[in-house]
Amino acid sequence: MKKNTLKIPAIEGLYQLTKDDFKPALKMLGEAFHEDPIWREIFKNQEEKFPLAFGVPIKYALKYGKIYSPTSDLEALAAWVPTPYVDTNFWRLIKSGSVLEAAKLGQDIGKQIDTVFKQINKDRQNLMKGDYVYLSVLGVSPEKQGKGLGTNLVRTFQKNLPPNIPIYLETESERNVSFYERLGFEVVNKLQVPIFDLPMWEMVYRP
Repeated sequence: MKKNTLKIPAIEGLYQLTKDDFKPALKMLGEAFHEDPIWREIFKNQEEKFPLAFGVPIKYALKYGKIYSPTSDLEALAAWVPTPYVDTNFWRLIKSGSVLEAAKLGQDIGKQIDTVFKQINKDRQNLMKGDYVYLSVLGVSPEKQGKGLGTNLVRTFQKNLPPNIPIYLETESERNVSFYERLGFEVVNKLQVPIFDLPMWEMVYRP
């Protein structure tokens, strides 16, 4: 496969989100990640903004990748971004509408998020070479968790990937590490998140 030709596959049997699904997607993700340790720390004084944490990655994936859900009810969703679009730049953020979403967070929250992602973005660039897909968000509605929806989204995507294409992700939950390991991912790095004394795991699936 030539460099910069990787595209996210169209997958029959899953619902592909459009821009009309943006607000419902944020609402669901805000509920799905409400107990996430890092996001709770960032939004501890402004919980009403919790869903806004996902505005940037969802807008970005709608523009440069694909987001899939089991159905249009958005019980769960997975946002996938391919190289070369994994690494953001200001122009891409503008074109995707992500800059406007970032502005809604406010300066204090924005600085904390930037500090966290500056380190993990650097790690990803060091760990991943060549073509790969970035799983930027995977969330399941709380009332639907434990029913296999997240597993189905990831496994279906894995089956539709071109040969020998890795998948990269980060997770802030040790419970999620076990979930991803069952799906064939391995931990490639564990770090303490800057500004918070909390761990994060960086993981790769290599078919």
